[in-house]
Amino acid sequence: MPASETLCALVGATRLVLGYIFFLFLLWLFLQTLRPTRHLPPGPYGSLISGVIKALPRKEPWKVYAEWSKQFESPVISFRIFNRVTVVLNTLEAATTLLSHRSEWYSDRPRSVMYNEICGRGQAVFNIPASHPRHKIYRKILQTGLGKKATENAKDIIQTEAFIFADGLRTNPDQWQTYIRRNAVGVIVKVAFGYRIESLSDSFVRIAEESSNITAQALAPGRWLVDYFPFLQYLPSCLPGLGWKRQGLVWKERLNHLSGVPHSWVKEQMQSGYYEDSLTSNFLSEIQDNASGNVKEREDIVKWCAAALYAGAADTTVSALTSFVLLMALHPEEQKKAQLEVDQEFRSNFDFVDVTKVHKLSYLDAVLKEVLRFAPVGNMALPHSASQSDEYLGYEIPKGSTVVANVWAILHDESIYPEPFVFKPSRFGSNGKSGNSPDTQMDPTTVAFGFGRRTCPGSHFAMTTMLVGMACVLAEFNVECDDPHSKLQTIEFTTGITSHVKPFPIRITRRIGTK
Repeated sequence: MPASETLCALVGATRLVLGYIFFLFLLWLFLQTLRPTRHLPPGPYGSLISGVIKALPRKEPWKVYAEWSKQFESPVISFRIFNRVTVVLNTLEAATTLLSHRSEWYSDRPRSVMYNEICGRGQAVFNIPASHPRHKIYRKILQTGLGKKATENAKDIIQTEAFIFADGLRTNPDQWQTYIRRNAVGVIVKVAFGYRIESLSDSFVRIAEESSNITAQALAPGRWLVDYFPFLQYLPSCLPGLGWKRQGLVWKERLNHLSGVPHSWVKEQMQSGYYEDSLTSNFLSEIQDNASGNVKEREDIVKWCAAALYAGAADTTVSALTSFVLLMALHPEEQKKAQLEVDQEFRSNFDFVDVTKVHKLSYLDAVLKEVLRFAPVGNMALPHSASQSDEYLGYEIPKGSTVVANVWAILHDESIYPEPFVFKPSRFGSNGKSGNSPDTQMDPTTVAFGFGRRTCPGSHFAMTTMLVGMACVLAEFNVECDDPHSKLQTIEFTTGITSHVKPFPIRITRRIGTK
């Protein structure tokens, strides 16, 4: 058969298959209309086929969801994208009731066929179902690698990177954002792999950032039809119109390569006998000492956990420290209070920040809490999935629904935090310690680090590194608005899994009397 005839036959067969799929889709929609109307939480309806996909906010969605909550007069709202229902929890009571008190039903993650199956990332720490046997193993390893004891063991790493951070600010303060990222990445890569980066152009940094970029694209909500109609994954990638599947397979190969590079590097260092302790080397040593069981499986678990450290820690720390610097510029009176406390603790003996003592800085602790409340690292919590049908406030939450907490709405709820749009660290106690005053408000870290079985296992490590970074800035530098009118501006956030305060012109100068 001539090539032209073969091509025509292939195109004809493709059209027939796609026509059949479209017919099944229309049949499914018709059957949906015959079902009794479900009493879902209120929300926008959208079109019959695609739901609200065209109305989804592309910018600061947490504010839109909070407005929908007011519009529909309900703490929980819902909307549909194709055949998937999303439920947004806009109050503390709703989030804690479902995601914490009923965590056994809400600890799974929404299924992303594009990312989990086609890109081969179904074993990823943050995406694996809570019912999967690996989930508990992952959490145990991460708690061991990032808990209080691990944080104490990593004090030299944190201290060294703090010196580099402060030196960078002295040398080129205009590049403060670069040095914040350099600090965060330097700490977590050293903890995960025992690798010391030289700059942000380091190969390990490029690997991690490329992985993050691919992941963000593969998990983009509403972008991939296969996430809503999983049977599409079984169509041959060679068919016309299946470019998304060919892209996913390319990403799969690339992600497998990227995740293997740092893991292989650690193994090579261990074989040479010259390596530094890290989460990866410590657990690989345990595997070598106890070779019973499936060694390959256990190695794979360690590889996924080490990769998760960067994904979960680096960008979140960058977000919090960036927000801190900008908020200090807008609130010089709070900056002076925190500087006084840092001076009293550290300046009298040595011009550096002692990692073991940062948790004694009660007012700085209050500043950090207010940063996390005022400018949440994740304005929308990572999504959960309902493993069974449930009911809340008389509303049905169908099995398989995506359930997500609106962290921004909770942390700006005036019934919990009076004057929620005012940056006020004193709301966490007159001396910064939660619980010291009857006026003290709820600790935002109970919300900022997640809910239920999906709570971040590295919260103590994250808080420590953030406090050290903040104390380094305050000990030596003043942060000021470059333009006095900046103090009147509206703070805006970037939109993504991790949110950042959008930078505005500031000036960082050395404090008088610093070395």
